[in-house]
Amino acid sequence: MSVLNNFLGSLARTILTPMSRARLPQTKGTIPLEGLSAPVEILRDRWGIPHIYADTPPDAFFAQGFVHAQDRLWQMELNRRTACGKLSEIFGEIALDTDRTARTFGFDRLGRADWEILSDESRALALAYTAGVNAFLTHPKTKLPVEFRLLGLKPEPWIAEDSMAFTRVMVWQLSHAWQGEIIRAEIAEKVGIEHAAELEIHYPEGNPLTLPKGIEFNTLDPDGTLRKIPGPFLDRGKGSNAWAVSPARSVTGNAVLCNDMHLAISLPGLWYQVHIHAADELHVTGVSIPGIPTVLVGHNDHIAWGITLAYTDAEDLFIEQIDFSNNRYLFEETWQAAEVLEEEIQVKGRDKSHIEKVFITQHGPIISDVVGYPAQHVAVQSMALRSFTTLDGWIGLNRARGWDDFVNACRLIEAPQLNIAYADVENNIGYWVTGKVPVRAKGDGSVPVPGWTGQYEWIGEVPFQEMPHTLNPERGYFVTCNHKIVPDDYPHLLGSNWMNGYRARRLSELIESVDKLELDDHQKFHMDVKSIPGLELVGRLKDIVDPDPDVQLALKWLREWDGFLTPESVGGMFYQIVRYTLVRNILEPGLGPELSLRYMGAGFHPLLMNANEFYGQDTVVLFRLLDTPDSWWIQAAGGRHTVIIESLKQAVSWLREKLGDDPSTWTWGRVHQVNFEHPLGLQKPLDQVFNRGPFPIGGDTDTPCQTAMLPNDPYNNKAWSPTFRQIVDMGDLTRSVTVHPPGQSGQVASSHYDDLVDPWLKGQYFPMLWTREQVDAESDDKLVLKPRE
Repeated sequence: MSVLNNFLGSLARTILTPMSRARLPQTKGTIPLEGLSAPVEILRDRWGIPHIYADTPPDAFFAQGFVHAQDRLWQMELNRRTACGKLSEIFGEIALDTDRTARTFGFDRLGRADWEILSDESRALALAYTAGVNAFLTHPKTKLPVEFRLLGLKPEPWIAEDSMAFTRVMVWQLSHAWQGEIIRAEIAEKVGIEHAAELEIHYPEGNPLTLPKGIEFNTLDPDGTLRKIPGPFLDRGKGSNAWAVSPARSVTGNAVLCNDMHLAISLPGLWYQVHIHAADELHVTGVSIPGIPTVLVGHNDHIAWGITLAYTDAEDLFIEQIDFSNNRYLFEETWQAAEVLEEEIQVKGRDKSHIEKVFITQHGPIISDVVGYPAQHVAVQSMALRSFTTLDGWIGLNRARGWDDFVNACRLIEAPQLNIAYADVENNIGYWVTGKVPVRAKGDGSVPVPGWTGQYEWIGEVPFQEMPHTLNPERGYFVTCNHKIVPDDYPHLLGSNWMNGYRARRLSELIESVDKLELDDHQKFHMDVKSIPGLELVGRLKDIVDPDPDVQLALKWLREWDGFLTPESVGGMFYQIVRYTLVRNILEPGLGPELSLRYMGAGFHPLLMNANEFYGQDTVVLFRLLDTPDSWWIQAAGGRHTVIIESLKQAVSWLREKLGDDPSTWTWGRVHQVNFEHPLGLQKPLDQVFNRGPFPIGGDTDTPCQTAMLPNDPYNNKAWSPTFRQIVDMGDLTRSVTVHPPGQSGQVASSHYDDLVDPWLKGQYFPMLWTREQVDAESDDKLVLKPRE
């Protein structure tokens, strides 16, 4: 079968690569277009990044829409179909559950509502962007990417609401605290509240708080004077690292901001880098998302910013009492009329459309069916499902000239909940946590609550000025890695589902280990793969003695391991297999296989919700249980010594079966690999045309170079990785560097389809070209878009 697949793959490449090459966009010469007020220059450098020079911001955003469509039109089409619940029209039955989920949450509906409240300036820029996309779509010389040809698909014109709808998908994917509420309820039902409490999240002592207990926040008054006010801090999400150092900690004597965003690896990649210069009105560079106008992360000529997820809890589940026959639900002893929608979903291969009935209470849509939890009628209330002004906030960041502008932009980012790191050319560093967080009348948002009583309602929001923030911390740096950044005495409930803090602890160690940091040091920090929990687990096994040769083999490699999860590490491989086996052996006697995987972080939907907020907590709980031999969970697994010995044996047996008889070849990179998968590459033999990889890679969930795995596929890097890295020198922006895999273009025949994979794997960067002189020196192609006469 593999021989046949290889032959068919070679044949497919022979046919599709030339076909794609003939469809590559024009990047030189002149194109007359309607919708511009003046000519726009687009220079593409040797990494395929467009540098846009326009006279006005609307013309610059027009050009951004045009280049997005040139390089990523197929991705944009998938993005809007995902948002609007229309994937089944082209993929058939396999995509129906994704469409049902999108229609239930209402990303398209919410996007249209957001459009209505967008500021006039943002609306004008979004319309200019939309005009640029459609200018490419309707140009007579445009040839659609090969994916459209394969599926016999012609894209509809782009509308501004498409951009808003996909923004909603991104926000929702970064907001998922409600999943843990279901899991907590299922665990309590399975083993009882007392035993469930042993699995609750507790932040590890010794791992850092970004702002230590008792500290005061600094803020900047409009007149520029500093004053101290009491305040709080926060965090939540899948992953990402950000840190900034003050001039006192930098060899250059300048503030430096670093960021690497940990999201799902894909092909094309999520990010599209772009440099926009609109005369004296706007100068910004960084990464954008095809289909969404503006630069989302990067720097302008005054400030730089980066983002990590702030694991604040802004979602709750309400169990509703519903009378479906009369389309109503009970609230405070009165039956209320529900909003009921019938969503028609076209499904390729079906004679009739699927009708999805969406039932919406005052708390939100009923999601029980689409998340596989039909036992109760559960509504989700989320800040991510309210109308918001997030695009106004991002455009504000693009234009910000200092801390005050930055704070005002953060105020407009009402969802998702992010920690936005900051540095400026005046050498200030700081951050602010964005996203609205509810004040609850009762309860802490940890489990589903009765929706009919009125006792658990949201009665307000944490004031923006009291959200976690800092400016110029005394120690001269900060790190934000999705860890706990508020002290226990913080006055507002922000949640409790922080990531475990191991990445933050390691990065703090690295920063503290060097008196003054070179830019090269920050690059090394991005690639660091030392596992603090790995060494902690080895320490907990120091008293284990057993005559079994497999146990002795595992202990030998573990005890000789240096703690670094390089692709070549054998000890690191043993740690990963032993840790995973131990966790499952301890959990499954009480929870069973499926619920154990949920507790270990598996999400409810592979595309829209592939992980939940318990992700990464199983290691912390494992250590706590191993340190408590009398725990019910340890006893149910056979006792501490027994479960450890059996897990060591099983780990060696698994390794021998999968990797052969020579332990010296059992390296982490043989099973821990990253694969860049294209949606069409899921179908053989198209995988050999569109996919790239797999490639051995180091790290894991808890290393600064985070290469995370999903519990149901525990060794491959299929969860998320650093999809973008940037290091910005605020004293000399021309020294700033970046990298984002796999490449700028989504077209398989382009030289920029996958040219950034190798440098990304090696920890290499390329310059964020800033001055016109830099751009001219590195650019070969120049395209001029000019107004049609």
